[in-house]
Amino acid sequence: MASINATADAAAVQTPPVVADLTAVFAALEDGELLAALAGPRRRGPKGHPLRALWRCFVAKHRLGLHSTDAMIRALHDNPYLAAVCGIDSPEAIPHKSTFSRFFAKLARDRMSLSMVKDVSRRLVRHHYETLPGFGERVALDSTTLKGWANGGKGKKVDPDAGWSVKRGTQGVKEYVFGYKLHLLVDCEYELPIAAHVSAGNVNDSVRASNVLSEARVAAPGFHPRALMADAGYSGAAFQVLLTRQYDIRRPVIDINKSHRRLLERLEGWYGSPEWKALYSQRQAVERAFSRLKGQRSLNHITVRRRRKVTVHCYLSLIAMQAGATRIGANLAGAMVHSVEA
Repeated sequence: MASINATADAAAVQTPPVVADLTAVFAALEDGELLAALAGPRRRGPKGHPLRALWRCFVAKHRLGLHSTDAMIRALHDNPYLAAVCGIDSPEAIPHKSTFSRFFAKLARDRMSLSMVKDVSRRLVRHHYETLPGFGERVALDSTTLKGWANGGKGKKVDPDAGWSVKRGTQGVKEYVFGYKLHLLVDCEYELPIAAHVSAGNVNDSVRASNVLSEARVAAPGFHPRALMADAGYSGAAFQVLLTRQYDIRRPVIDINKSHRRLLERLEGWYGSPEWKALYSQRQAVERAFSRLKGQRSLNHITVRRRRKVTVHCYLSLIAMQAGATRIGANLAGAMVHSVEA
């Protein structure tokens, strides 16, 4: 018995960190309904590659920050531990690139498939509401541009769903990007995504703000933040009224455009106050979330076209981040139990 335990302990020590991380990520995913829907009714003939293995490969791709499907396939060949944790038991069983492409197309096939991908993210959000103290009480809203995998020239657009976005860079020079925008709502305490929406790059931020908030309410029926922070791109009386009437946010923390004089007069005494400034400084949480999603979760490496596929790509990045954070709640729960026992 002692030798068996020693062997098990040795195996645990030798487990590569990537395997332990991905095992925890996969365990956090409630993806049974998605995989069942993708499988459809049973048919005769070759079974093909397991859908769970294909799905896990894409989650692993974003979790590890791999830039393309080719890079994912190379990683599966180079690291048998990675292949095994995804459900692939031999190099010969690693799917071809075309198989991965067909599976990804299935994920974005129609609204129902796309909604089921979103459901995986929504369940993680609900889990965070249940396990992370104060999650969702202070939130920040913003958007980021994503370069599309297409040419935006004067000729026929390869990706008709994409559009040009224009913004001033840090040096004050206008930057033009042909692609999409990811509109994101994050929790300020844990810097984790709550809701998202993908639009063409030429869509104004405030136009899609209501879509993001509606998605937040779908993801978390108890969505009632005490404070919402946003930059001047969301300035305007209409958005302020929306937040007040539909979400009961009495004093939104939004940087007001100087041209909105009536709104500035109405918010006099609150806008720019020490309390307002302290809350507004927390808006950086969404910027840091974008930075991690782009730098660590492959958000900025789009190799697909059309909005549905880009949305799946974005949600895979969100899921990879959200699922990795489930251990935070577990650690907090364990710490609370220990403190009670003590």
